[in-house]
Amino acid sequence: MASEIERINKTLRRRRIKRTVTALFAVAVLAVVLYILSGIFLRVGVIAVENASRYDSSELLARFDELRGEPILRFDKNKATDRLQTALPYIKTATFSVAFPNRLNVSVEGAVALYSVSADDVYLCLDEDFKVLEISAAPDPGLLQIDGISFGVSDGEETAEKSYLLGKKINIEDNIEMSVLAELLNELDRNGLYKRVTYIDFTKKYNLTFYLDGIIQVELGTSEELDRKMGMLLEILSRNPSDRRAVINVRNPSEGRYRNLE
Repeated sequence: MASEIERINKTLRRRRIKRTVTALFAVAVLAVVLYILSGIFLRVGVIAVENASRYDSSELLARFDELRGEPILRFDKNKATDRLQTALPYIKTATFSVAFPNRLNVSVEGAVALYSVSADDVYLCLDEDFKVLEISAAPDPGLLQIDGISFGVSDGEETAEKSYLLGKKINIEDNIEMSVLAELLNELDRNGLYKRVTYIDFTKKYNLTFYLDGIIQVELGTSEELDRKMGMLLEILSRNPSDRRAVINVRNPSEGRYRNLE
């Protein structure tokens, strides 16, 4: 009796497994068919742009024309975004969403210029992510001016311009001084001083300096112990006037010095 019940159970298990495999196979076939049909029938026909950038919507739509006719579920969003950001550097992000059967919605956010960084004989206009928005012959007086950063030659090329490209982010992992700048900006922001900075100077490699409110020069020395140096700077600022020309030396974070220039 027991063997008969066991035989029946085995038969039922085989049937369940067979039904499960059949169902999975049917789902897989259906998925493949739907995928193929979506590529045939569901294609980008209408493109709508929600524009929060400095560019005209017509200019953005012209950049997306090449997407018309693309399978609406299978086009490469990352590639499309990269092409757009490179062609129009002041684009920060582009977000895509689909409205069936053929409408592609694109939401575009503009980049904001923050820094004007000298590089050889040109000036790089950068956003918060160090993306190169413009390359010009003169600094932008409305941005935070940063001088003296060295841009190394990349890929064995003879021109240093190859180490930064219009529309591309500067890789701070490949540029030590840009990584120091990122760390410095982060420390200034963390300590509530970022909005007071008017100029940063990397010219003297072993004495990084910056200006607060255009009148207080701060000498940091190297980039070591930035957190301690910022702590000493805050202590000195709390004990001295901030509306007079002065030099604050915090190269030694244990004994900072204040010198009034008036």
